[in-house]
Amino acid sequence: MVLLTKKDQMKYRMLLLAIFLPLVLFANAETKSERIPVQVKSCRFLVTVPEGWDTIPHSAFVKKLDEKAVVLALYPKGTEYFEDKYVLLSFQPTVKSLNEFSFETIVKELKEMNEKTRKFDSDSIHVIYNGMDTFSNDGKLGVSMSLTVYNDSSSINCLQNLLMSKFGYISIACYNKEQMTSDFEDIVQEIIKGINIDIDYLYIEPQEKSGFTFTNVAIGLGAGILIFLVLMFFENRKKK
Repeated sequence: MVLLTKKDQMKYRMLLLAIFLPLVLFANAETKSERIPVQVKSCRFLVTVPEGWDTIPHSAFVKKLDEKAVVLALYPKGTEYFEDKYVLLSFQPTVKSLNEFSFETIVKELKEMNEKTRKFDSDSIHVIYNGMDTFSNDGKLGVSMSLTVYNDSSSINCLQNLLMSKFGYISIACYNKEQMTSDFEDIVQEIIKGINIDIDYLYIEPQEKSGFTFTNVAIGLGAGILIFLVLMFFENRKKK
């Protein structure tokens, strides 16, 4: 058995550090998720891109969409833009601060508006609503709405999550040409969990309940429906 001197022990430790430190740093760099800052007029938040996904370049999604309608677009790596499944993020402001209303009251109003606007049809667009649920994800509250949009002979499944913030909704609209799968829904929940809203724009329920009228948040849901349909509408418009 060979005993190393303190000097040799120090050299040996430095050698191990030189070998393994780059490996550790490389592994951390590979697994570190990309965080995208988003700032709009009435909100500021960070979006963490899930593993295996990437952002759709701005120049690519403005060819399909009105650039004012979407602040960020995500898609699975290794697929074509807008061909398989994808996620569009937008912000939908409300007339008044949502912090004036309880989550229960907001949900009730959204359900009533959803019933009034669910029968949307045009010459080329037909929408079928599949339900509406509430969710809580990492302390954040929101509403999830599912629907299917039919356009002539094609169709697309949509899932829109409205995440509460102080001055409106962060919309996470998910599209899939196939049926919504549990794996895709898990990715959506991961995206929602990875959204960090700036403290000045957090939704905080009031201690006392407030009165509520239809016009207070109508702009939010109205814009939400347009987010579902915007891809179809603008795709048709740009083809003409």
